[in-house]
Amino acid sequence: MLIRLLLIIILIVISLFCWISLENPLDIEFHFFGEILSTSVSALMITSFVLGALLVFISTLARDAKRAIEGYQKSRQKKKGESLKEDLNRGMDDFLRGNLAKAKAHFVEVLKRDPSQIDLYFRLSEIALKEGNEEEALHWLERARLIDMRNLDILLREAELYQRMKRFDEAIRTLNRAIGMDDTNLKALRSLREIYLDSRRWEEAIRAQKSILKFIKGKQAEEEETLFYLGLKYERARDLLNQGGEENLESALKEAKEILRERKSFQPGFVLLGDIYLRMGRWASAGKVWGKSFTRFKSVIFILRLEELYLSREDPSTLLRIYQRALAKNPEDWVIGFFYAKLCLRLEMLDEALEEIDEISLRQKDFPALHRLLAEIYLHKKDFGRAAQEFEKTFELSRTSYLPFRCTTCERESREWIAYCPQCRQWSTYTIKEDEKTTALPYPSLAERAHLPL
Repeated sequence: MLIRLLLIIILIVISLFCWISLENPLDIEFHFFGEILSTSVSALMITSFVLGALLVFISTLARDAKRAIEGYQKSRQKKKGESLKEDLNRGMDDFLRGNLAKAKAHFVEVLKRDPSQIDLYFRLSEIALKEGNEEEALHWLERARLIDMRNLDILLREAELYQRMKRFDEAIRTLNRAIGMDDTNLKALRSLREIYLDSRRWEEAIRAQKSILKFIKGKQAEEEETLFYLGLKYERARDLLNQGGEENLESALKEAKEILRERKSFQPGFVLLGDIYLRMGRWASAGKVWGKSFTRFKSVIFILRLEELYLSREDPSTLLRIYQRALAKNPEDWVIGFFYAKLCLRLEMLDEALEEIDEISLRQKDFPALHRLLAEIYLHKKDFGRAAQEFEKTFELSRTSYLPFRCTTCERESREWIAYCPQCRQWSTYTIKEDEKTTALPYPSLAERAHLPL
């Protein structure tokens, strides 16, 4: 209909121009690229109109052709997208069901048609890891990085994989590349710090931790990261202490004092300061530091350090007075009582040890280390029958026959006190946890029961 109307209009216009040409037979000279042509006004007007109409027709035809081509391309892209989406959905279904081989086949097929799907490289890397093929997992991440060189997530995944493969130098280079793109990326900084910590490269670890402290936000997060910073300084100082030598000891002493100036509640710092004084031969200073720290923190690690100090100096009487004063001030602290009983056993004060165990048993539920201690007392008394009974009770309660230090964050146990928890990566969290207290029992106490005939 539109074309017919257009043709009618064109015919009307041509007829109008022909009538004007008959009514006005005037000729004019028309100059065209140096040529002179003689034509009538009406012929020139008709020619101009026809040319204009032709140009409009050509432009309209070109526009319609372009639209048709674009429509065709969109249709093809839509069909391709639907096909890709179908393959992707099948792959994800297989991945979630645990059918890794089929999922991998679908993902690879999708990438052949659309290599820009970064998430699929991650999925293929995960599949390779689940199959135990770390090199292939790395291969997929490297291909993803070729597609998007500025993608930080790719670099972080690569670094994590390098760590898993124990290729720490490559992990460090990858993390430094990520930090070069974004020096505020806390995940990259923390990963870099952990590598340095595990390899005991304290200078680099401290430098990374300082960067973390610049960008951390929130009071609690700042507190945790500051504690970690002090912990790294503690480890550097302890390394200097272990290396020995006058210069290293002085440097360690300076570091320990700096730690305590920054945080007066950092208990490992006081333990370290006493250890340094002791290595320097200043045993009185070491005892003073540990004694004041025990009075302040009530932490058993300090009294254990004092025990090592005074026993090595063959001065058990001073040590006994320290324990007795501590028990007088803290009569409910069964942990101090337990270690006092152990000391009495060590000094062959067997009756005093039994008396202290009796006090503990009135207030504390049975625990394996208590029976183990009682068994050793009977061994010293050469009462082997009762010793065997107590050893049996020890392993009935638990296979652990010592009183463990326990991390207050993750509950990991350690036979010895440690400043740093390797499981939850927290500092100054190990202590002997007090179990639920019990009231005095209406029947004989543990020590009393031990004296009953078999």
